[in-house]
Amino acid sequence: MANFVGKWELAESINFQEYMVAIGVEEEKRKIASQVLGVGSKMTHEFSVNGDEWTLKIWTQNGEKEIKFKLGQEFDSATLDGRPVKVMFNKDGDKLIETQKGATFESINERTVSGDELTMLMTGGGVTCTRKYRRV
Repeated sequence: MANFVGKWELAESINFQEYMVAIGVEEEKRKIASQVLGVGSKMTHEFSVNGDEWTLKIWTQNGEKEIKFKLGQEFDSATLDGRPVKVMFNKDGDKLIETQKGATFESINERTVSGDELTMLMTGGGVTCTRKYRRV
């Protein structure tokens, strides 16, 4: 899983609007998300690992969010639009699987790395969004 460690900048996003609708993001927040989480926004993810504790830092135009987690341990968090969720990360072969469960939705976020590209498939409400990041 060491191939996830590093900094990744969003380079491509497919079906993001449809995904946000499917998981119940309000229209006004979808407009904001398109600007601060879209391609060209310089949205960045950074993974680091210390022993069995992972850290995921997310930078957007609206600020920074840091998540610390251990594989297989559920924790409380919030979506980037502020809704409370239960989150768990697991690995499945070379995939890092994040499950988010909110009051009205569930999203499975599957990340894989191939060379200098991280691909994230986000599936919720029957819709899948593909987001590709480049190592920086």
